[in-house]
Amino acid sequence: METTFEQKLNIFTECAEFIPGVVIVHELREKDFRTVYMSSRGLNQLGVSLEELSVMGPKYHDRFFNNEDMDDFMLKLRKLLQNKDPEETFTFFQQVKFKDRQEWVWHIGSIRIFHQAEDGSPSHLVTVSFPVDRMKHIENKAERLLKENMFFKENLNKYLGLGKRAKEVLRLVALGKSSADIAKELHISIDTVHTHRKNIKKKLNISTSFEFTEYARAYDLI
Repeated sequence: METTFEQKLNIFTECAEFIPGVVIVHELREKDFRTVYMSSRGLNQLGVSLEELSVMGPKYHDRFFNNEDMDDFMLKLRKLLQNKDPEETFTFFQQVKFKDRQEWVWHIGSIRIFHQAEDGSPSHLVTVSFPVDRMKHIENKAERLLKENMFFKENLNKYLGLGKRAKEVLRLVALGKSSADIAKELHISIDTVHTHRKNIKKKLNISTSFEFTEYARAYDLI
């Protein structure tokens, strides 16, 4: 006999309190979601009750989470739901606001399908999340990844405005090549290199070698 969601949740919650992290179960609804379970560790950190979270619906994300990096999360989530594979998971970094902390607290979480309807469509998701603020090297890397991702999205249109040869010049400048070296490598004149460099600076609104390198790294040129 197939286990119902209620039966599965009852079994699950008996063990969830022993997990050294925060456990959340969300019900997927037509246009949003509802929190149906959060372990006491998470409720205490946020300073809310399960009933309050349930009423908030998706608004709890705006209240407790930094949503600047939600685009990538939503892409992965949509893929997870489309695949309908209960064994599939994805891991993500997320910044959370605790009740007694002014600054964001970095967490690493993992999410998967918890329950499916009769037609196989996901009806509930489960997430397990762990704070990483005491592991400074992880927190610093997460901060850097978020900044790099924001830079990538904010400057993509400007970068796509560069031609193929301009991108080659951008890469070589970022590698520390001189105009003479670039001209020799690309079989073009030094004047042409200077023109490319001038146009790149204008299109990207940059002026320093560091900024050349920042773009080259962001778009995997080096």
